[in-house]
Amino acid sequence: MNKKVAIVFILTLAALGYLTYYSFGPSSTTHIGPQVNPESLKPTQTTAVAQNNETLKVYHNKDIAENFYAISIPQSWQIQYSTSRAGEYDFNFTGGTAKVELMDVPDNSTLELFVLSQEEPRLKTWLAGYKRIDYQKLNINSNDAYQLVYLSDINGVRYESIRTYVTGPDQAAVITFSLMQTRVASLKNTFDLVTNSFSWENK
Repeated sequence: MNKKVAIVFILTLAALGYLTYYSFGPSSTTHIGPQVNPESLKPTQTTAVAQNNETLKVYHNKDIAENFYAISIPQSWQIQYSTSRAGEYDFNFTGGTAKVELMDVPDNSTLELFVLSQEEPRLKTWLAGYKRIDYQKLNINSNDAYQLVYLSDINGVRYESIRTYVTGPDQAAVITFSLMQTRVASLKNTFDLVTNSFSWENK
């Protein structure tokens, strides 16, 4: 076999091995990969909340060690199984979307500093018509949290997003609700209920 042909053959095999490893191996981010625990996608119980006229289903995310968490979502919300990252949920509700995800924070920063110096500038660059309308510090089940509320334009429609960052034992959690600004008032109590239900399960 010609030396050049042999080198090309070896490089091709190496490239195929690399592609297979990152597509289907431990580093895979698809739902069929080992990082996403099928149990994370099954609600474990339902709870009726009379004051909000809501029935909540509880999800326990067990995808990433040291970052297990629980969150309660209205039963009417639809989970999106196309979610591609471990530790993440996507939900649809009438007129809007919700997302729960994990986020790395550099060791040389605090969560609040990271939100204000990195996250908000990123949102300003990424979103058309970005405008902050509120920012506050919260306490969610004994965890410091920071809530950023902002407006943006999507196809000429004004949207409001409520993004809450919760400190955690390893990564931070980020809970986001996005919907048309005109619908926020009617759903604010539900959003508060979901956000305040968040808890770390291995803290």
